[in-house]
Amino acid sequence: MERSKVDTYTITRAMIESTVAHGIRSMEEDPKRSVRRLADLGKQFSKSRFQEEVFGIMQELLENENSSYYDMMANLLKNTDHASIKEFGVNMGYDSWTYGARRIREEEKQTGHMLPPTLMLRYHRDSTAQEDPSSLTIDRIRSLVKAGQKLGIFSYYIREVGTPSDSYELLELCQQNPDCAFVICRPTGRLTAAQIQLLKLCRNTMTMLPAEDPETALTAPLLRDQKILFGLYMTYSTDEDQSEALSSAMKNVISTEAAFFLTVASDQVSEEGIRRVTRLCYESRFKQESPTFIIDYYGDVAALFNKMANHRTLLEIGADGRIIHPKEKAGEVFPFSLPLMDALCEVMPAIDVSTVNNE
Repeated sequence: MERSKVDTYTITRAMIESTVAHGIRSMEEDPKRSVRRLADLGKQFSKSRFQEEVFGIMQELLENENSSYYDMMANLLKNTDHASIKEFGVNMGYDSWTYGARRIREEEKQTGHMLPPTLMLRYHRDSTAQEDPSSLTIDRIRSLVKAGQKLGIFSYYIREVGTPSDSYELLELCQQNPDCAFVICRPTGRLTAAQIQLLKLCRNTMTMLPAEDPETALTAPLLRDQKILFGLYMTYSTDEDQSEALSSAMKNVISTEAAFFLTVASDQVSEEGIRRVTRLCYESRFKQESPTFIIDYYGDVAALFNKMANHRTLLEIGADGRIIHPKEKAGEVFPFSLPLMDALCEVMPAIDVSTVNNE
């Protein structure tokens, strides 16, 4: 990166960190006024249509004096280390969605290929799975994260699959990449005391626990006590109406005071099924009746990509090293041997460069 670009990035990030830290302190004293002020400042300093739209929606929602999002923010401030809120928020909001997205768009113009602002990965620590020469090992994940940052990819969603383990390598990965934002979905609600202590050091990480697992109800109070950033998620496996399942899971979410809730489609759910659940999440967000922010893992991330990079194409790599998204390449082994940019150009669809968003 050129010296001038490094200096601009460092100065801008420092200013944003200072503003966020001040905003958090202010929210403790006057939550409603301060949250609205942050939304106003965000829109004022927005430098893209995506940012303007996001902060505009926030302003509209917060006009409702009875919005449940004020309760959500109160819970987040009460239950979470403020340094974690700042670090995760700046890494996701600035490094990934702003600075990283700008670099992604620049690279797209150069390559003529869609590029993912976020990598979605599945990780299986089981020794048998790791013996597969094409599998997504922790070393390959480290390489993806290292190379991804050079392209502007600063956010990583990692779903642990298979038999739950007491492994620490993913948390060590998060510590080793302090400018990135990580969302890690655990296959179980159980965490060891050592894992919880290590999570305290991972201020750039949000841990997601399964809402349907009884262990989650026992772990959530421990995470709140240790001020660790966490959320819950629900897996849905059919195209049938998920309203009832969503309502039931939401009760568990509210009882844990988690600020964030993910809905995650299993592989057999169709695109139409995902769209229906994404719509339910959208309606829930605008009703503002629950003190948690609900997001669909695939549908809302694709919509976010559309705002940031002008396309909806996800990149997800399975634990076996095979591509899950984009669907056109599903089942093929990801070309780990290639430099990441070359691999992405081989996997991601080509685009009409004239349609790429301008800053």
